[in-house]
Amino acid sequence: MQKQIKLAIVTGRFPEETFIANKVAALLKYNYLITVFCSNVNQQQYRRLFENAHNITIAVLDKKKLALYLVAHPLIFFKHKRKSILLSYLLRDEVNKLKPDIMHFEFSGIAVYYQNIFASLNARKIISCRGTAEKVRLQIDEKLKEKYTYLFNEADAIHCVSEDMRNTILPYCSQSEKIFVNFPSVDTAKFKRTKPYTPQTVATILSVGRLNFQKGYLNGLLAVSELKKKGVIFRWIIVGEGKQREEIIFHIHQMQLQDFVVLAGIKNSDEIIELHQQADIFFLPSFSEGIANVVLEAMSMEMPVVSTRCGGMDEVITHGINGLLADVYDHETLAACMFQLMDNFELRRIMGQAARKRVLEQFTMERQTDVFENVYKGLLSNKF
Repeated sequence: MQKQIKLAIVTGRFPEETFIANKVAALLKYNYLITVFCSNVNQQQYRRLFENAHNITIAVLDKKKLALYLVAHPLIFFKHKRKSILLSYLLRDEVNKLKPDIMHFEFSGIAVYYQNIFASLNARKIISCRGTAEKVRLQIDEKLKEKYTYLFNEADAIHCVSEDMRNTILPYCSQSEKIFVNFPSVDTAKFKRTKPYTPQTVATILSVGRLNFQKGYLNGLLAVSELKKKGVIFRWIIVGEGKQREEIIFHIHQMQLQDFVVLAGIKNSDEIIELHQQADIFFLPSFSEGIANVVLEAMSMEMPVVSTRCGGMDEVITHGINGLLADVYDHETLAACMFQLMDNFELRRIMGQAARKRVLEQFTMERQTDVFENVYKGLLSNKF
């Protein structure tokens, strides 16, 4: 009988990052015993997704767990006191007691948080590089560069979501053979159009993502302002919340776009799917991405996508075939791409069908799981 692999997943909130939850659910169908170490667990979502799942344990590293740990280890508290250090020791002892075969840090920023105990974790260690930490923070913080160089040298494997991400981290990794690319995935059975794609009097543009500078919403406002100047009747729905909300509202009013732009707040996945059914174009005006999962979901829903060439987006979208691309900051070309689609329903329909075909070819959960499976087993057999 094949040996059951003990896998430790280290993440933040669980299962609120959908792509992490989907990965865990997929691996549970194989011969894995999974422990998820997280800072917080959404019990309602967890029950909905994993109520009947076996071989999964949640270990929440919260204040209560830390307090109990420090009562049993008072010398650690008197010696260190910093919360990040204390949590690191808690994680180290929990992991070494568990003795997992593989330990996967799902975000490089989390690995940095625990970097002081990284070498003392008794497992084969993987770090995932997904976007903001590597594309933004790593470029401006010299101390962070030193930490990443250390972590990448200590890790047994490094997962990148795109070739662009691989090229981003290469200067900090002396052993390039550790790096493997595994594209994000989407649940194509869930994100599947069930209503016909039909022309509408008012063109609806949809965006989904946090309200922060990386998502490029000011860039997007400049683009839709160009559509307004052309006399186009449209509505741009933005799903998400974030610290840039006030700034975005200010620019909406400054550009007199109140009648065109809707800040819809946070929506659950079922509500987002319904918005996909109603929309004509998905819009990603981002400045920085790894590969945007929201674009893969839109493409799976047969939505034509207009995106900037940020991060690995041109590894997903072939311009003119399954979407349209413009350079980062080029709001005029973004506007022209959207106008081209708005003016041609048949092009939108054909491009949307090609988009789903592209997702089915290379961005399915089955393909992503197979890649992780091969890497995990390769690490355990020293073949990776």
